[in-house]
Amino acid sequence: MPRFRFVHVLVGILLVGTFVPAFAEAPAATDASQDLVRVADEVAKEVEALRGWTFKGPVQKRFCTPDHVRRYLVRLIDEQCPAERVGQIQAFLRTVGLLPRECDLKKTLLGLLEEQVGGYYDTEAKALYLVTRSERLPALVERVMIAHELTHALDDQHAGLDGFLKSLAGQSEDLDLVTMSVIEGSATALMTQYMARAQLSGRFDMTELQQYAIQEAERSRTFLAAPRYFSSILGTYMCGMQFLAKGNILAVMMSTDNRAVGQNFLAAVKDPPRSTEQILHPAKYWDPATRDDPVVVDDAAAARLLEGPGRWVVHRNTAGEMLCAMLTAPPDQPMDLMSMAMAAAWTNPAAAGWGGDRFYLIAAGPDAKAAGKSLDAARGVWFTLWDTPEDRDEFVQAYEGRPMAGRAIVPLGSLGAVVLFGFDAAEQKALAERLTKSPPPMTRAGKPWSPWAL
Repeated sequence: MPRFRFVHVLVGILLVGTFVPAFAEAPAATDASQDLVRVADEVAKEVEALRGWTFKGPVQKRFCTPDHVRRYLVRLIDEQCPAERVGQIQAFLRTVGLLPRECDLKKTLLGLLEEQVGGYYDTEAKALYLVTRSERLPALVERVMIAHELTHALDDQHAGLDGFLKSLAGQSEDLDLVTMSVIEGSATALMTQYMARAQLSGRFDMTELQQYAIQEAERSRTFLAAPRYFSSILGTYMCGMQFLAKGNILAVMMSTDNRAVGQNFLAAVKDPPRSTEQILHPAKYWDPATRDDPVVVDDAAAARLLEGPGRWVVHRNTAGEMLCAMLTAPPDQPMDLMSMAMAAAWTNPAAAGWGGDRFYLIAAGPDAKAAGKSLDAARGVWFTLWDTPEDRDEFVQAYEGRPMAGRAIVPLGSLGAVVLFGFDAAEQKALAERLTKSPPPMTRAGKPWSPWAL
């Protein structure tokens, strides 16, 4: 399963709804649910008009309950993300400092699920699932949520979301955030335009909307109280919208339609961004003169360097600029939904200038499979690579400001720093010497790259 596809499913549903793979059997339709279908059909025409595209075929409407969704999420996690994989990713997050030692990744994710589930688009069933409940959402909230989900459906019919997901998801934390930024950024941009026009139309009760916003702000406290790592999914909505607007959200909001975002979405699906750095700084993707692809470390060569008798590389991952910003943010920096709605909140000076990174989780065992399951005597080696020596030094200084036991940071040339986790002093010295003498090969945009280059 892609890196916590269930992360995106769960938190996406919590915030505004997202897409998930095929759902199980759903409850039968009622008079109220049939009214939801009528609303969805009306919104579909408005979405078509905004995007300038037409649906190639009807989108099926199905129904489910919040409890049904919750049970499905539990099954989705168990079936598509085995405990062994969850354990390895959790070990990575804990090692670098993105997840507290006492925080259980799976339990925390499930704990964030709330009752207020509005609906979602299913990429495998090609259906819009509408959640039935005793009380309907405010009319404008309901329509805005449906507009978001129908944008996923429209994008799927024109670009094939499932194929795009499978081409990138599951490779690293960074690329999963990239994938979601492209998909959710498209739907968020259209949804935002839709909401602005609906508010100006005079058709809806703004008092009702304000009361709902107050309720949701109260509900968000649980989300904001969770470790900061879990907020990264919100970043994909806001930063993805900025990315598809090529950095000019105001131009999108002033536009009479959503066509430009749609065309940029198609281009990004065809030639995906390579990192959250490109999502956070759109010119590093869209402008050929400033295109900045990440440095790639040779995984096979790194494994040969790091493995030894009874010790195996059992997991590989990339944090990317967005998560590096979380690692170097002041620990007492408050989180609030207002600031998190701005794309600028998802990076900082210590993470800017990111050139690439690669983390290797090493564990002991008779073979790699056994080591990957037990995670016995786990250690970590994290290559971080930067655009300038100043960028490297700024990151190291900020990261060293987070107290962590058993961590050592070793300079690698003028543009790199390798972070060693869990090694004793003798191991640190020996490994540092090997890395300095013969680091694994690295490339950028297919060309050799050296951390000693200036």
